Order: sequence, then structure tokens, then C-alpha cells
Amino acid sequence: MSEQDEIALVMTTVETSDDGEKLARLLVDQSLAACVQIDGPIISHYRWAGKVQRAEEFRLMIKTSRAAWPAVKQDLAKHHPYDEPEIIMLTIDEASDGYRDWVIDQTT
Repeated sequence: MSEQDEIALVMTTVETSDDGEKLARLLVDQSLAACVQIDGPIISHYRWAGKVQRAEEFRLMIKTSRAAWPAVKQDLAKHHPYDEPEIIMLTIDEASDGYRDWVIDQTT
């Protein structure tokens, strides 16, 4: 399978559901994501600026194509409200043919 036929899952977290809604609309409106799901609130524990932190966040699960990944990464970095956002891309090895085709169609 070529990169043009591959799909990916991108994850990031934001502080508020409104922030998640803004990013989701931006990505779908620009055809960079076929679908964005927003989970939350979730609880995150992490070390930042030398201190252990605990925060409520909202997780975005962004369904996209490998071809759109560079633009997704760039837009998330540009529009994300965090100074150093989590932007993780996981390649999807297996998916139903119809779903894969739909994601590719929506993001090209």
C-alpha cells in the first residue's frame, strides 16, 4: 500500500472543549481530517517546568490520511493554544476498506 492509500490517527489534548471544537472545525473545514472525536474531560498527570502537574483536558482523535499528516501537524502547531502541544501520529495498519477509502476521499 502506498502512502497515498494509508490513513492515520493523530492525537492531541486541549484545556477546554471549546478549544477542541475550534481545532476540530478547522481541520474538517480544510479537508485535513475526515473526522475528529473529542473525549473528555480526561485527567492528565505530567511534569512541566520542573513540577508534577494534574489537569483536566479534552482529547482529540483526528482521523486523517498519511498524505495530509504534514499539513495537520503544521496547522495544529500553529493554532493550538498550548505552548508545547502533544501532537502524535499513529499509522493505521488495518482498517475496513470502505472506511479507509472514505478517510482518503475526505482528506485529498
